[in-house]
Amino acid sequence: MKAKLFFIYQGLQFGLWGAVGLLLPLTSFPWITQRFNIHSVAPAAALPLGLLILVWFLPYTITSVGRLPRQAIPLLVFIFIALLSSLLSITLPLPPFRSPNVWGNIREALLTLGVGVAFYLLTATWFNTSKRIEFLLQTIQIGGIVIILWSFVQAFFWYTQKGYPAWMFAIQSHLTSNGRLFEQRVTGLAFEPSWLAHQLNLLYLPLWLAATLKRWSAFRFRIVGLSVENLCLLAGGAVLFLSFSRVGWLAFLCALAYVILRAHLALIRWLRDQLQKHLHLNLARWVMRQAIPIGMGILLIGIYVGLFFSAGYVLSRLDPRMRDLFRFEFLRTEGLAGYANRLVFAERLVYWQTGYRIFSDYPWLGVGLGNAGYFFPQKMVAFGWALTEVQDLMFRQTFIPNTKSLWVRLLAETGIVGFAVFITWLYVLWVTGRSLSHASSGLQRTLGWALWLGLIALLVEGFSVDTFALPYFWTLFGIATAASTLKPQLSGG
Repeated sequence: MKAKLFFIYQGLQFGLWGAVGLLLPLTSFPWITQRFNIHSVAPAAALPLGLLILVWFLPYTITSVGRLPRQAIPLLVFIFIALLSSLLSITLPLPPFRSPNVWGNIREALLTLGVGVAFYLLTATWFNTSKRIEFLLQTIQIGGIVIILWSFVQAFFWYTQKGYPAWMFAIQSHLTSNGRLFEQRVTGLAFEPSWLAHQLNLLYLPLWLAATLKRWSAFRFRIVGLSVENLCLLAGGAVLFLSFSRVGWLAFLCALAYVILRAHLALIRWLRDQLQKHLHLNLARWVMRQAIPIGMGILLIGIYVGLFFSAGYVLSRLDPRMRDLFRFEFLRTEGLAGYANRLVFAERLVYWQTGYRIFSDYPWLGVGLGNAGYFFPQKMVAFGWALTEVQDLMFRQTFIPNTKSLWVRLLAETGIVGFAVFITWLYVLWVTGRSLSHASSGLQRTLGWALWLGLIALLVEGFSVDTFALPYFWTLFGIATAASTLKPQLSGG
C-alpha cells in the first residue's frame, strides 16, 4: 500500500512539472485569471507550481534532508534586503500619487518577486537526477514547438492577407488577456511581441543554441540527421526575427557575439599550437605568435561591427520605428533625447532617467519594492512631459508607473545594496556555468552554456522588462543550478 501511494505521489509531481513546462508559453491566461483572481505574470504555469509548493516543497524544506543549493544564498540575501527596504519605506515621504494603498502595492511587488523565486528554488531542488532534468527539458521544448507553430500561423496570415481571420482572434482571446494580434509582428502565445522575444531569449533559444553547440539532445530521434534542438533553433530564430522586438534582437545578437568570441579564442589557441609544432626559428615563431592574435582581433571586431550594423540596416528597412536609425545628424540638431524620440525610444530613456533620479536621492536601500512609481511626478525629467506616452501614463492611466528596466528598478527600489547582492547572485551563476562547461556529462555541458547565454540575454533584456514574475530566466537558472548538483560533475577533478 505504501509503495502504491509513493508511486502515485511521484506521478503527481511529474504530472505537475509536465504542466509547468507545457504552460510556460502562456504569459497570461484569462481562464485562470478570471476564476482564481490571479493577476501575476504566467499564471497558467504558476498554478501547478503553487500545487508543487504544497505537495512537495514545504514537506521538503521542513525535513532534515531539505537543503537549498549554495547558489541560492545571494538570492535569499537579496530577498531579505528587498523586505527590509520595503518595511523601511514607511519612514519615507512617499508622494500622494494615484494609489493610496501603499502596502497593497508593496505586497503585490513582493508577490511578483516571490513567484520568480519560487520558480527558481523549486526547479533547483526537485530536479536531482539527469532523468528528471531531461523530462523537464522535453516538456519545455514541446511548449516551444507550440510557440513556433502558432507564430508561423500568425505570420502566414499577416504576410499573405495583411490581416487575421476571426477564428484566430477568438483563439487568441482564450490564450491571452488582451486577445490581440499585432500588425507585422508575431506574438506567439504571449501577451505582446516583446514578451515573446523575452521568453525566447531567456529560456528557449539558450537551450536550443547550447544543445546545438554541444551536440546534445533531450530527444533520441533525429529528423534528416538534425535533432529537435537544431530545428527549433532555426525556427525559433525566425520567430524572434518576426517578433520585431528591438531589444530581443539585440539580446540574441549579444549571445551570438559571445559564441563567436569563444570560437575566436579557440581558433587562436589552435593556430598557436600549430605554429609551435611547425615553426623552428624562435624569431619567426615570436612574430607569428604576436601577429595572429592582432590579426584575429581585427577580424573579430570587423565581424561584430558587421553583425550589428547589418541587423540595424535590416531593422531600419523593415521597422518604421527605426527608419531614422542611421540619420545621425539628428544627434547634432536635436540631441540624444530628440534622436531617441525619432526611434520611438525616448520614453524608455525618460523612465530610466527618472528611476536613476530616485536612486540618487535614496542610494543605499532605495524606496522599497513597487514604490518607485510614486516619485514619478516629482522626478520626471522635463523632456518627458512633452511625450505623448508619458502624458497618457501620468494623466490618464490608473496604475502606478514603473521604470521599464530591471536594472534601474533594482537601483531605485533596493538601492546599491540590493543591486550589488542581485549582481553577486548572477556572478555566482556565471561561475556555476563555467563549472558545468567542464563536466563529463553532455547534459551538464549543455546547461552550462545555456546558463551563460541566458545571463548575457538577461543583461540586455533587463533594460526592457522590469518585472520579477516572468518565469523564464528563473526557470533556466534553476535547471542549471540543479544540474550543477548532479554527481559526478567534473571530468578532470
